[in-house]
Amino acid sequence: MKKHAKALVMLALLPGMHLYAIPPDQPPEIEVFIAGSTTQDASLENLMRLTSGIPGTPNVCQTGSLDVYRGKINGIEKRVYYCLTSEFIDGVPSGLRLAVHKSSAGSGEGVAPVANAQQISYIDLENLPEDNNCSTPSRILHSGDLAAYSNRTDCGGGGKLAVPGLGVSDIEPTLLGKDTSRLSFRSKSQIIWGLPVSKNFRNALQALQGLVPADVAHDSPERESEQNMPSLTSAQVASIFSGAIQSWSQLYDSRGNPSYLSPDLPVHPPELRDLSGTRPGAYQPTPRGGQTVYVCRRTSKSGTQAAYETQYLKRRCFQGAPDFVSADDGSDPLVGGNPELLVRRPDPAGRVFAGNDTSAVRACLDAHDEFNRWGIGMFSTENVGDNLRNEFRFIRVDGYAPTLINAHRGLWSHVSEPTMQWRSATRPQMETSREGRTLLFLQANIGKPRVLSALNAGAEHPWGQGGYLAIPDRASRMDKVPVTTESLLEFPVAGVSRTSQDCQVSLVRGASSAAQ
Repeated sequence: MKKHAKALVMLALLPGMHLYAIPPDQPPEIEVFIAGSTTQDASLENLMRLTSGIPGTPNVCQTGSLDVYRGKINGIEKRVYYCLTSEFIDGVPSGLRLAVHKSSAGSGEGVAPVANAQQISYIDLENLPEDNNCSTPSRILHSGDLAAYSNRTDCGGGGKLAVPGLGVSDIEPTLLGKDTSRLSFRSKSQIIWGLPVSKNFRNALQALQGLVPADVAHDSPERESEQNMPSLTSAQVASIFSGAIQSWSQLYDSRGNPSYLSPDLPVHPPELRDLSGTRPGAYQPTPRGGQTVYVCRRTSKSGTQAAYETQYLKRRCFQGAPDFVSADDGSDPLVGGNPELLVRRPDPAGRVFAGNDTSAVRACLDAHDEFNRWGIGMFSTENVGDNLRNEFRFIRVDGYAPTLINAHRGLWSHVSEPTMQWRSATRPQMETSREGRTLLFLQANIGKPRVLSALNAGAEHPWGQGGYLAIPDRASRMDKVPVTTESLLEFPVAGVSRTSQDCQVSLVRGASSAAQ
């Protein structure tokens, strides 16, 4: 591939010809560095993948030119989006080799290193591992508005140090306990959080609440509809997250029996629980610790963690708010733990796991399902469960599902406004340099309604549509009424806003429906 690198780039630039992915031995002409939230990785990646010709949605990369390099450095997810620039970045010629680096150590990384001009590690494109998946890419095919790209994994290596020019956090940076006096920030969108639980707990709740009988197959489509989503109250969730509820005996069924011993649930699961069509689909948890409430949380520097603390416990909003339960299974409170070692085992050392990223929380819930324990976690609705290695499901809170339409109306209240921040002193340079103009382009376009519409394609669930909503004040036009799920798929703009203050009450922006 290296022998033909220059030839491939020349072919890529010929009019009317298919663009080829840039080989790794072609150095970037523009290189920018972003750090922070793991939850925002999907939105950034989809923005980089957007194809050309979408009305109101300028693309970053020339279609067909994108390579994505993925790897870990010291256990932290890193990636590089490498492509040829489109013609839409003001002040940046088209056809230049662009490298957009992203480090994903959590929202805290998107605040302090940016404010303090602190160097962190990124993938070093000049020193990539050879003879592995990094040098042999797989092809990810075109899907809807998202263009095909070449996917390279195991590209971590030793890394290179750079100061992030832009930070991303799931929640306003002031709530992360960092000094933000040197930062400017703006909301990028609204993210709809969910309440994910292990799939076996979702199924059990359906039986306990009379929604789906226990003998219905575990993977029946009947279990996936919105009307059959079970629900917990916000007070119950807050009590679980604070540690006031640590045993499932504190939640009882309709006859007063402890939930985990309810006669509504068969005592023994089927021998092959995950085989398609297996019945019963709901059952009591394992006798070995089955009454324990297991929690899959994030590390203390995570914006996702801050979003759940703020929503359910009002922690970080005022003094005296309850503490969130701490990890007690050997997970490090700052860097997290390995769910494959700490959770995917018959007898975990503790009941609370802390993960460094969303994938760790997904794996934690999946591991609890594998060993038939009931667990509860935290991440956004862009995550979609399955019956393989992502055996989690979302449930309702206070009777409402985490859908676009419910969030737009304010019925689903767990919505926060992720921010992008930069050092205030660097703004003049950002407006004149190619690197700065690229960062400003990413900042300006990642939260546009039409962009979010493309991003939400990956957040479709059987029970409804999750994903992102545009900030009302950032929308290019007011949303037309009546607002429906269909109109939000086309133009996803929020109906309520906290104006980037996640401890404030939500206020209606524009018009709101009187028919619920």
